[in-house]
Amino acid sequence: MTTSTGITVVTSAAGGMGAQCARLMAEAGWPELLLCDLDEAELEMVAAPLRANGASIESLAADIADPGFPAAFSAKLGSREIAALIHAAAIAPQTTGPDRVFDINLDAALRLWGQARSRMAAGSAAVLFASIAGHFSVSPEADAAFEQPIPPEGSAGLRHFAADSNEAYLLSKQAIIATVKREAKPLFAERQARLVSVSPGMIDTAMTQGVENPLTNSLFAGAAISRYGRPEEVAAACVFLCSPAASFITGCDLVVDGGELAGLGL
Repeated sequence: MTTSTGITVVTSAAGGMGAQCARLMAEAGWPELLLCDLDEAELEMVAAPLRANGASIESLAADIADPGFPAAFSAKLGSREIAALIHAAAIAPQTTGPDRVFDINLDAALRLWGQARSRMAAGSAAVLFASIAGHFSVSPEADAAFEQPIPPEGSAGLRHFAADSNEAYLLSKQAIIATVKREAKPLFAERQARLVSVSPGMIDTAMTQGVENPLTNSLFAGAAISRYGRPEEVAAACVFLCSPAASFITGCDLVVDGGELAGLGL
C-alpha cells in the first residue's frame, strides 16, 4: 500500500489493461481511485465491484485528447494530491491515422502529465504506458527528434517524421520513454515522487486482436514465453512500481513482454 496520501488515478480504466490496473490497485489497498475513460457506463462497470469491496471510486468520462481534458481533470482532483498515477490510455495504429495516434499517445499524455506533475504527493509514483514499439528505430533523424523535449505546442511540427500510423505509434512511445528518463530527476528533487514507464509486449487485449504480421510472428518466435501476455500481468507490474517496494526505481522503462525484445536482440 502507498506511503503517500492522495488519490490514485488510472486512465483508460475501462480498457483491458487499465481496468486490471484499477482492480489490482484497489485490491492492494489503495483506498481512493479516480477512473478516467470515454464512457461513463463502461467506467461504472469497473467501478461498481470495487465500491462493493470498500474502495472509494470516482470517475471522469471524457476524451483525453480533448484540449480541455486537463482542466476537467484538475477540477475533479480539487485540492487533492496524487498518490499514484497509471496512465494507460492509448490508441492502436491499425485503428486510425497518424495524426490521431500522435494526438492521443503523445500530446494528450504530455498534457495530462503536465497537469499531474505539480500535484504528485511526496512518496508518490507515476507510471506512463509506453510499448515495446518504443524500442524500435524509425530513422536516426526521427529517433533524435522525438527523444528531445516535445515543444510546448505539441508534436505538430514533428509529425512529418512519421510516414504512417505505425511509425507514429513507434515515435510516440519513444517520446514517452525519453520523457520519463529526462524528467525523473527534477521530479524527485521537487516533489519526492518517482516517474517510470512500462512497455507491454503483445498483450491479449482488443488492441492486439487481429494483429498478425511478420513482426508479430518474429516476436512470438523469438520470445522466451511464446504467448500473449495477460492484462493482469502488466497491471501487477504497475501496482509494484507504484508501491513502496519500488521506492528506488525511477527514470527507467520496465519491459513486460515475455522476452520478446530479448529474442530480437534488443
